Amino acid sequence: MFMPSFWYFVFMRFVVGCFIAGPSSTIYAFLGEFHARRHNALAMNYASLFVGLGMTYVPAIAWLVLSMDWSLQLSDSFAFRPWRLMMIVNLLPGLIAACILLMLPESPKLLLSLHKDEEALAAANWICKCNTGKDLKQLGVKKLKPERTMVDKVHITSKSCFQTVKHIWQETRPLVHRPYVLNFLLSCVTMCGLFFSSNGMGLWFPEIQNRLSMTTAENPETICQIIIDTLNDRNDLTNTSKVCVDEISDKSYIDSISMGLCYVVGYLLIGGIIKLFGRKATVIGSLLLSTVCGVTLFWLRNPTAIVVSFIVFLTLPGLCISLLGSGVVELVPTHLCGKAVCICLLLGRSGSIFGSHLIGVLLESNCYLTFGIFTGYVLVCMLLTMTLPI
Repeated sequence: MFMPSFWYFVFMRFVVGCFIAGPSSTIYAFLGEFHARRHNALAMNYASLFVGLGMTYVPAIAWLVLSMDWSLQLSDSFAFRPWRLMMIVNLLPGLIAACILLMLPESPKLLLSLHKDEEALAAANWICKCNTGKDLKQLGVKKLKPERTMVDKVHITSKSCFQTVKHIWQETRPLVHRPYVLNFLLSCVTMCGLFFSSNGMGLWFPEIQNRLSMTTAENPETICQIIIDTLNDRNDLTNTSKVCVDEISDKSYIDSISMGLCYVVGYLLIGGIIKLFGRKATVIGSLLLSTVCGVTLFWLRNPTAIVVSFIVFLTLPGLCISLLGSGVVELVPTHLCGKAVCICLLLGRSGSIFGSHLIGVLLESNCYLTFGIFTGYVLVCMLLTMTLPI
């Protein structure tokens, strides 16, 4: 927030992303240690509800702060403006989360792998008291037994970089061998598709919505016809001088807040649906409905129906990310679930990057093909989910 130039700012944002990516992946595995396996899907779904709250919080704060018009000149080359204040306010949820994590015990499984048996027992006892109100002694538990009989050193205690990398590979290798490789690879492809559809196209949601609001056609048109019309109108204005405007319309904030609220409501509803139909049926049904909404976008002409269908098409795959993540935790042994979830989310985020770039390349040149690819991948994800034992 205090970087004096654009490229310094971009570099620091990249560093921030690197530090956030790791904890955001491992938190699912960490959360899984606080609940019985039968509650994993529900717990992770409600934990992911805060993703929707974050998606609502950020544009709401931006709307509040960026609406201000002031500048505090701290030096000849540095001015403190509202967007820098917004960066500070956006740090608050992360700081609160860090303080909460400090109050939680370390992972009992990690402590066991480090041969810290007493600390692992104390951590498990803390979890037991929170969940049942009783300590482990009352339940007849005096000692924790490691899940693996093989004794090996944890890579974080190694002083050699080569040994650390070698150990990481040895720990990860079982994921690409039987009996886990097939389900793990299917989960990775599915996770990639969920991010590809929800985040990849979701990044372009405000831009597409903005184009929908710009149309002046008297007759109702489909979403692709509107995008093509706005492109033609822009090409007709080649002689118009371009002016840089740093103001953001209220509609951009409202659309982003609406998307976040849809995620919040969606996570609340999915929590109840899981109890009725189970995780697998919930994911399949959500992706089926998303596919139907994606197909209807080719023909819908009513502006309100287009917006509703578009939001449902983007939101449902995003809601399924946490459900699939909880399923991955149960597909592999607990000592591998952290790595499995991290790799799945790594490929998932790669899918969102690829999806957002694909839209940038194809949306204007071939809108129908773009929506066809994204809708088709959601359908593929649904079919792959049918084969997963989650």
